[in-house]
Amino acid sequence: MYAGAHYPAIVSQIVDRCHVGQSNRKVFRYFVSRLKHGYATWRTLPREQRRQWLGWVIQCHADNRALYHSVMG
Repeated sequence: MYAGAHYPAIVSQIVDRCHVGQSNRKVFRYFVSRLKHGYATWRTLPREQRRQWLGWVIQCHADNRALYHSVMG
């Protein structure tokens, strides 16, 4: 995890497999596809919980992008 990360480890384990150049939408779709029953599992979560997970996915991807730019740039 990147310094200052505040999301569950499972989020980074899934999101870290995505290229930093991918859009947030593609990363999020990949994340949902990795859930046990995919989109069906996602739809069973309450709206507040889905928003929280979405925020974690986007934050993790942004952290990965920032790490990439700090190393390569």
